[in-house]
Amino acid sequence: MRAEERTAHFYRFASRVRQRAGLQPQNQKRWQIVFSASVSLFFCNAVLESSIIAKGLQMMKKKPKLVSVIVAFSLVMLAAQTGLSQSSKTGVPSQEEPKKQEPKDLKEKQEAPRGRTAIRVNVEQVSVDVTVTDKNGNLIQGLTADNFKIYEDKVEQKIVNFTPVDAPMTVVLLVEYNKVIWYALYEVLVATYTFVDQVRPEDWVAIVAYDIKPEILTDFTQNKGEVYNALRRLNYPAWSEANFYDATIDVLDRVREIDGKVAVVMLTSGRDTFSKATLDRALRAAKNTGAIIYPISVGGGVRTRYEGEMSDTARMDFYQADAVLKEFAKSTGGEAYFPRFEQEYPGIFRDISNMLRNQYRISYVPSNTAKDGKFRRIKVEVKTNIMRDGKPLELRARYREGYYGEKTSN
Repeated sequence: MRAEERTAHFYRFASRVRQRAGLQPQNQKRWQIVFSASVSLFFCNAVLESSIIAKGLQMMKKKPKLVSVIVAFSLVMLAAQTGLSQSSKTGVPSQEEPKKQEPKDLKEKQEAPRGRTAIRVNVEQVSVDVTVTDKNGNLIQGLTADNFKIYEDKVEQKIVNFTPVDAPMTVVLLVEYNKVIWYALYEVLVATYTFVDQVRPEDWVAIVAYDIKPEILTDFTQNKGEVYNALRRLNYPAWSEANFYDATIDVLDRVREIDGKVAVVMLTSGRDTFSKATLDRALRAAKNTGAIIYPISVGGGVRTRYEGEMSDTARMDFYQADAVLKEFAKSTGGEAYFPRFEQEYPGIFRDISNMLRNQYRISYVPSNTAKDGKFRRIKVEVKTNIMRDGKPLELRARYREGYYGEKTSN
């Protein structure tokens, strides 16, 4: 072995000894012992593996003290390594290693959202979240139960509980991120970060991205830093598929057991390329959950600029996608948005935040007790005379269309 190769081999050997012993370079005393032992072992290795073994044996006979020193160093190193491995197994920390301080989890302030949904079909009581605006879109506050009437399949129901809702948001942001929308990836990133910027400290947020399958970037958290770290995973898209229906069903199934009001904000083109589920199944899942869906179509500016150059098939795909997003919003009491410019996103997210924080929750016990699994349509009427001039103000109520009743299995 040449001198250069032996030197390189020596440093690799010493480094392996340090790693196996679990030592850090800053532990000088212990490192010096192990380093000396490694020198000794390396010397023995070089003598025994050399081609002139006879000369090595003669040297060991002439210098027995040197051999004793080498053996002593080897035993010290072996004892040190054995002791460290045992201490690591028993969980006893070394004196030189400082105790790590675990970061305080923000979830200690409040338990993660869980429990039952805002509207359930397997209990007697049904709850509906209602947003009330005037004809100009201004939110109306200060209403009471006397201002509302609720119907199920055209039969008026008795309101058993009425509560104005002004609570923190629990929101899932469903983000489309694939090669299908290559023209809108930057817009998606801008919109995503804009949404997180407007989240309040008391709000719960989860991020789910999808291409060929949905992926949870972060579960419900109140820690913005954790959310920003999760968004860093949105870099270069890997798939040329957009399984929108599968991702929607997956998210709605996950939020089904969350207690109280839940919203799903979608940043998507609305197009689906390869889902196992059908559109009807996705819409059924939306109607049978308590989540309010707010779809936001991405890539509107590019579509407007190049729509005249699209083929008839591509144009029809976009029109169908727009209709799907509108249907998701309508069936759950949300609203669909179709921005053309990135500057519109802050205003859109403010509108969604205001609507979620200023709603009325109406609960009733259905008079229809049949367990036939059929869809039951809900209608809410709002009447008020805010101006006190005898003329009822024209108001608009936004709420879910209905729900599927429980079906008894034969």
